[in-house]
Amino acid sequence: MIDQPGIYTMPGDEYHADPCIEPSLSASLAAVLVGTTPLHAWARHPRLNEHFERVEEEKFDIGNLAHSIVLEGNADKLHLVDAKDWRTKAAQEERDQARADGKIPLLEKDFERVRVAGEAIRIQLMARDDDPPIFSDGKAEQTLIWQERGIWIRARLDWLRDDYLAIDDLKTTARSANPLVWGNKTAFNIGADIQVALYRRGVKALTGIDPFFRYVIAESVPPFAIGVVSLGASALELGEAKVERAIELWRRCTRDNNWPGYPTGVYMADAPAWAELQWMEQDAEVVLS
Repeated sequence: MIDQPGIYTMPGDEYHADPCIEPSLSASLAAVLVGTTPLHAWARHPRLNEHFERVEEEKFDIGNLAHSIVLEGNADKLHLVDAKDWRTKAAQEERDQARADGKIPLLEKDFERVRVAGEAIRIQLMARDDDPPIFSDGKAEQTLIWQERGIWIRARLDWLRDDYLAIDDLKTTARSANPLVWGNKTAFNIGADIQVALYRRGVKALTGIDPFFRYVIAESVPPFAIGVVSLGASALELGEAKVERAIELWRRCTRDNNWPGYPTGVYMADAPAWAELQWMEQDAEVVLS
């Protein structure tokens, strides 16, 4: 159990199990707190919910492996499975054992695509003239742990520069990496504003430096195009407001050991405008016929 603020290096499973001396708040939990209810956040915390089980979804395997290849320059976390698909019991057992061993299971037929994707991402990054260069002069998978208002907070950064001036985060997508599309819609659907605000807050709390944050969005299908997105002033302000609310909610809930769900009153639902308009159109059609 970690009882001192600082920047740490640790395995991913240790981080996700929450290594802090007391149950800590993370960016994903902050998004749940402000997006749903404290009860949902409680259910998602491995130290609060004794029945919590972290589920690794196959759809994230290629993205996780791309992280390993692009950020760490290796595929040490990869476990190749010699099978056509995951339908057989033997393939499923090998997959599950690989996950238990902290590896990323992947069918051999899919590995070449991931390798090519990793190389394509690196080539595109090298062709850019970002200042400072993305994923440079730093370390991958650094864990920040700090305190605010008596609560512990943690964050696991894809890439933190040694001078603390920039945080880089790699996101893979089977859809579009177009910065206009991702930055104006997807970013807010996945809580990117909360992640950016919390990560920058952690670096500043531990180093006194207010870093720049960049998302590298990489398509996981050919041609594996990339886009780079940073959040503007209004998005940063919104993220800060959400994080402030999440910290206060976490502080109160952990202090009182009270994790409320949805409001207990009866909500009186009025017909929305679109429903009334739809009915009027249907009714008009009946009358005219």
